[in-house]
Amino acid sequence: MNIFLDARFYRRSGIGRYIEGLYRGIIDNKSSMEIFAAGDSSLLNESFLKTQHIIDYHSSIYSLSEQIKGSLLVNKVKRSVDVFHIPHYNAPWFLPKNSVVTVHDLTQFIFPEFFGRVKPVVAKIVLRNALKKAGMIIAGSESTKKDIVKHYPEIEGKIRVIYNGISVDFKPLSENEVNEFKRNKGLADYILYVGNRKQTKNLRRLLEAFSIIKSEYRNLKLVIIGERFSSFDEVDKGIAEFNLKGLVVVVLKVSDEELHRYYCGAKLLVHPSLYEGFGFTPLEAMACGIPAVVSNISSLPEVYGDAALYFDPYDISDMINKIKIVIRDTTLQKVLVNRGLQLTKVFTWERCANETLKVFEEVYVNEKIR
Repeated sequence: MNIFLDARFYRRSGIGRYIEGLYRGIIDNKSSMEIFAAGDSSLLNESFLKTQHIIDYHSSIYSLSEQIKGSLLVNKVKRSVDVFHIPHYNAPWFLPKNSVVTVHDLTQFIFPEFFGRVKPVVAKIVLRNALKKAGMIIAGSESTKKDIVKHYPEIEGKIRVIYNGISVDFKPLSENEVNEFKRNKGLADYILYVGNRKQTKNLRRLLEAFSIIKSEYRNLKLVIIGERFSSFDEVDKGIAEFNLKGLVVVVLKVSDEELHRYYCGAKLLVHPSLYEGFGFTPLEAMACGIPAVVSNISSLPEVYGDAALYFDPYDISDMINKIKIVIRDTTLQKVLVNRGLQLTKVFTWERCANETLKVFEEVYVNEKIR
């Protein structure tokens, strides 16, 4: 079977992680399968996909160009490809039936106020087109499936829920390795946030909560790792508003190796998001032996079960209380760490790849018998 992959998100957070983890698993599983990966050829030719068919494709995400050029590209390669996989709902307009679209979340539809007037309207048109034309839809959680079906009940029958995996590279480090990393970074005790800095990540409330927590834990710092999307965003505003300069360490970009060390050095990870379709970073922290304190919304309780401590993301007092409980209660820390390590064994890219291949095969067979 030959698969076309829209790989333009490769090396980005979130969907980029999904592409790398899933397709490493697919290549390991099906050595005879050929992948036609379309994206930045300079990146892809240096990646694990370099032995596959690389197609240079540079249209911007969410642009008119991707609708036109994407449709032309699909038409160009259709005789060489059995299944098209678009790992986000921004599928080209002329999408063939032998395609699979992955929908990770519906953030733009649930919080349109954070995306301006135009983007949610355009996104809704593009999403509806992708859902209607794709042979099968993959949702990253039951929560995401529920969100899709609420707005588009007619396509429920072609949605398959497949959970993401996490890299086996995320695992506990020795105490000596952690201490050496923290010395090199000039860090002592810190709590950690990992993810982008969009408004839905709720970082202003986290900064306000931390400004109160720090009065009791004076040596504690907050490390925020993630991409910014404006020159002066919620994080910058919060640091200024709550007088946190020098107490918040801002890291815009890290390698996976360095991220691994930041996880292992943290007292806990806080994930205050207002909405998630799955949520990679708490699982990555758990795999490193770090307790996670997370929002009690959307997919998060579904994914993390009893391996996390939850708070209401709109209630700063609740967030503060739950963070303090984990800092103070060493018994609870151990319970959460043990549960987290067990949970992460379930979320493997091998399992995700196997289940995704079954969907590809289902679409392939359906197309053959049409």
